[in-house]
Amino acid sequence: MNYAGLSFGLEEVAGEIAEVSQYIWESGWSAANGGNLSVDVTGLAHLEDFDVFGFPPLPLMVAAPALAGRCLFVTVSGSRFRDVPKCPEQTLMLLHISDSGEGYRVLWGGTGGGNPTMEFTPHLKVHAYLRTVGLRQKVVLHTHPVHIIAATHLPEYGTPAFGRLLEVSMSTAKVFLPAGVGMVGALEMGSETLADATVEAMKGRSAVLWRRHGCVAVGTDVFDAFDLTDMLEKAAQMYLLCRAAKSLAD
Repeated sequence: MNYAGLSFGLEEVAGEIAEVSQYIWESGWSAANGGNLSVDVTGLAHLEDFDVFGFPPLPLMVAAPALAGRCLFVTVSGSRFRDVPKCPEQTLMLLHISDSGEGYRVLWGGTGGGNPTMEFTPHLKVHAYLRTVGLRQKVVLHTHPVHIIAATHLPEYGTPAFGRLLEVSMSTAKVFLPAGVGMVGALEMGSETLADATVEAMKGRSAVLWRRHGCVAVGTDVFDAFDLTDMLEKAAQMYLLCRAAKSLAD
């Protein structure tokens, strides 16, 4: 793994991202280049360590004034979680959001070329929400867990009853997700519409489902976000098993 150019604090976070990326791949939540992740590392990134400020910032798809001056690790568009442990310098980018909140500079990474994840707009909007309301979470993790996606195909998806049944499918689900999960319909990937709907559904919660698309979880660190997703995926699996058993019994 190549972390050349990163301080000890940033290298530590990048190592945690690499570790969790391996777990995501082994869990089957990321077919091909599916899924993406971002981590707010403001305070760990010292701008004087990076010689990139002689160039104008690249434009963001949406302005994020709440993130002005902040730094984020973001997965590169088209990259695979399974490749992060092997080549973090190609699959991750360290970005600095401009003081206007309208652009960004690449401080580190993305050595193979490319752009931030295609879901960057939802990531930006969720991070902006977290910072605006002063929450502790600094990680936004989007994955494609099989049982979660399967459950969102059911006709009862999106109803309060679906949320309640998901919560009680495993006794520990309520502990990890006391406010339940938010639910969003099938919206265009990476769109501002999807981003806004995700933020609205995230209010008071730590996880949101995207219909036929996957899950978004926020956490204080990458392990926290992974654990929330893992618990939700197990709850969805149990829910589907119980639903199938009831259908057979009927």
